[in-house]
Amino acid sequence: MKRRSVVLVLLALMAMAVFGQTIDKPVATLRLTKLEVVSLLQFKTDVEKVQAVIGRSLTMDEKKQFLESQINSMLFFQYCEREKFYASDSEINAAIAQAKSSLGPGADDARLEQAMRSQGIFVDAKTYFKQQILFRSYLQARRQADLKTLQAPTSDDVLKAYELAKASLVRPDTVRVSVIYVDFRGLSSDDKVKERAAIAQVAAKIKSDPSKFDEYVLKSSDPGALYKASPSVYVSRTQQFQDIYGSAFMDQVFKMKVGDVSDLIENAAGLQIVRINESLPQKQLALTDTVPGQQGTVQDLITQRLMAERQQKLLTSIEEGLVADLRKQATVKIYEENLNF
Repeated sequence: MKRRSVVLVLLALMAMAVFGQTIDKPVATLRLTKLEVVSLLQFKTDVEKVQAVIGRSLTMDEKKQFLESQINSMLFFQYCEREKFYASDSEINAAIAQAKSSLGPGADDARLEQAMRSQGIFVDAKTYFKQQILFRSYLQARRQADLKTLQAPTSDDVLKAYELAKASLVRPDTVRVSVIYVDFRGLSSDDKVKERAAIAQVAAKIKSDPSKFDEYVLKSSDPGALYKASPSVYVSRTQQFQDIYGSAFMDQVFKMKVGDVSDLIENAAGLQIVRINESLPQKQLALTDTVPGQQGTVQDLITQRLMAERQQKLLTSIEEGLVADLRKQATVKIYEENLNF
């Protein structure tokens, strides 16, 4: 009896294994240098991530397009392995760290993932940045001649782009300010009390002697300082800036004149002391005008945008050509009947 029960258990386990295999069907197989399988269970998981971001189900055509993009990526990795293009863990980790730093202080894995999803990138960060590093290696090793064909925009190109963008190139009323502040967000009640007292003391000293404003901006970087400072910030009279700073801040700042220092201003973020350094009235921006908050003139920014567009167009063409070559070399089979889920 005991022997029979053991046999039954083994048969049950075998049946479960077979059942699992029948559920986890392939949606695609591919081979450039080795056979790889895109399983149904993994592909469904990937599709569900996309659907969660876009808020709807993918159509059959969209599933096919998504699967094709996954196949292309897998073929590219096989190609890089064959051609001995490598991306080390240190390179990948450095790229991830740089991407996080570009999102602002305290950006973590979750915030990076959110940013990638908002840009339509649904692979994990390591896979994505590995692919970017490998593609750069491919460009340097195989496509230098193509990259050298990239030409800078001519003056006529810049003028045409300026005329098309002219209606949107209007600088609203803008001020350049220095701000001493405390940010209450995320602080405990006790810490809020301490920082409120610290900036109130600074505000009182600056009120009695406004010339000390820069001194307190400098002291904000001292270890243990209970307040912070931004020496130069552009603030424009727009809904976007009002959403950031609040109406009390905006109303106060745009009443002030150059050289004026405000009393304490309170908004949802905390408390601020503001000095007006420069006042810029609304203006139609010319090519030679500097764009507030940007590095360079309108002409510089248009030239950079046009150059970036040309570079992206070239890179897209190179990538599409490589993918087409790999698909010709590879054996790919897609099981469309398994995409009905």
